[in-house]
Amino acid sequence: MYKKNKYINYLFGIATVMVVVFTISFGIYEYQREHAFRCDILHAQLQLNNFKRNDPSIRMTIIDTLGNVLFDSREKNTAAMGNHLKRKEVQEALRNGEGFDIKRVSDTNGEKYFYSATYFPERGEIVRSAVPYSTPLTASLERDYTFFYYTAGILALVAVVLYLRSRLSDSEQEKQRIKRQLTENAAHELKTPAATINGYLETLVDNPTMPEAKRSEFIERCYKQSQRMTRLLTDMSVLTQLDEANIPRPATKIDAARILRQIAEETSTQFAQRNICLNMSSLPDQLPMLGDSSLIYSLFRNIFSNTLAYAAGATSFEVRVKASKDSYVFWFVDNGVGVSSEHLPHLFERFYRTDKGRSRSLGGTGLGLAIVKNIAVRYGGYATAANTLGGGLTIEVCLQI
Repeated sequence: MYKKNKYINYLFGIATVMVVVFTISFGIYEYQREHAFRCDILHAQLQLNNFKRNDPSIRMTIIDTLGNVLFDSREKNTAAMGNHLKRKEVQEALRNGEGFDIKRVSDTNGEKYFYSATYFPERGEIVRSAVPYSTPLTASLERDYTFFYYTAGILALVAVVLYLRSRLSDSEQEKQRIKRQLTENAAHELKTPAATINGYLETLVDNPTMPEAKRSEFIERCYKQSQRMTRLLTDMSVLTQLDEANIPRPATKIDAARILRQIAEETSTQFAQRNICLNMSSLPDQLPMLGDSSLIYSLFRNIFSNTLAYAAGATSFEVRVKASKDSYVFWFVDNGVGVSSEHLPHLFERFYRTDKGRSRSLGGTGLGLAIVKNIAVRYGGYATAANTLGGGLTIEVCLQI
């Protein structure tokens, strides 16, 4: 897969360079061609005047094949005009029958002219028309910058495509990094319970006469470790599903308030055993929204489980909610010991633990709050954590409805 992506990126890079080079070359070519086309039009018009003078306002000069000026409609003293044999338009006319020169300063009066010359070999003369570079003529010969705009537009489009592809590539790389990290961490997390189970089973197999009480104890420990592995694999499966961005959000109507009350009922005994008062008095009767009930259940249940496991010293756990037109904001507030400030920015990272030994002893997978954040993001919201004023931790979750 890596080699395939590298090959695709290589081809895309070559194609991009070719498009940029072609676009710039085409723009420059059209820019030059369009200006030459305008000059050709004016040259053709003046050629007609050289054959038959139809506009007395146009300056006309007659030159012999040696470059001597025989006649000029603006200058009576033709001898003072000098030899014109080396003039560009004259040279071209002698070679090709016609020629022109652009924006050359006249030696006679210092003005800038557009010259167009025609050679009449039967008469041995070159007839030349000249129009001054006045404002109207300058405007008519002005290059059309449309192709520059076109070129700039194409290059801007290419830049946008490159930027979006770069962002997409970065996103894909980040996704691959997260998946790789998840796999590596999962392998590490699974290694401990797997080794523990293997050790207990090996002991049981090697000691068939082990006392029944000890045998039962080892089997019970194997069972607990297998439960831990099952929870870890389940949480990994949920995160993998959430990483698949192409899965559309369900359009099923659910009730978030009902789900919260269901979880509160399921965990009430655990809260009572830890002497934590569960307060949901401010929860509305209904919180309708569109979504997947299993995902919303997983989000809330992980927050409740996190509180039960890590809210040391807490005596209360309160659920608050604020409903708006397009979202719900939930606050889950306990009054326990809270979390050190250096841990707060990392609480929603996968496999992050503030106390690794204690977390594992409690059977935590290190993925609970990561699941909370991923589900919240999937529902167009967010999940954050902050220490509660006066002690404890507050988890804030926003869901689009």
